[in-house]
Amino acid sequence: MGLYPVNLNIKGATCVIIGGGEVARRKVGELISCKARVVVISPEVAPSILNMVKSGRIQWHARCYQRGDLDDAFLVFAATDNREVQQKIAEEATESKVLFNSVDDPDACSFQVPARVRRGDFLLTVSTGGRSPALAAKLRRQLAAEYGKEYQQLVDLLGQIRKVIVVDGQTSEFHKMLFEKLLRLNLLEQIRKEEWSALETELRDILPEEISAKELILSIQPVGQ
Repeated sequence: MGLYPVNLNIKGATCVIIGGGEVARRKVGELISCKARVVVISPEVAPSILNMVKSGRIQWHARCYQRGDLDDAFLVFAATDNREVQQKIAEEATESKVLFNSVDDPDACSFQVPARVRRGDFLLTVSTGGRSPALAAKLRRQLAAEYGKEYQQLVDLLGQIRKVIVVDGQTSEFHKMLFEKLLRLNLLEQIRKEEWSALETELRDILPEEISAKELILSIQPVGQ
């Protein structure tokens, strides 16, 4: 299967999870973090899912899957322990042209969820096309150990700089050269070691005068520093 990699914006989109166990719980948490509208359909749900229902973060229909449950869905996850039900969900998703993922049948899926490491807007993913989740999980752990919170801070820093300079009237070539200079600095190591004064000095030497290096540093520092 040739999978096309894409990052979806699902803010406000209806995402249906059929099943209420541990796998469903993980899906719910991930979808909520992306600000999706989450609907769970299952006779019973894990305590943590029930807590999210009670807090109003998700909806729960306490019953088995019924045909028509996918009518308003953007994404569907089939996470039951019943093969026959999983197949029926897959069939309806195919007919309705809804993006569909089955937790136990990669060949039935229209999309796969890769193993991932998320640091704010910094996102790394690993996929084996559903062939070896264990390998993907092992690689995810390796990446998680290597790429820490400093990458989130670096992305936040560069993003704030980009927001200012894209409207400064300079050419795209100038912007490109500016970011190439920034990336030649030792920004990541300075953020990792929290060498804020040195970082501020280097940024001040490169950035246009209208950008306050001090304010940039303060915005990415951990709370309390």
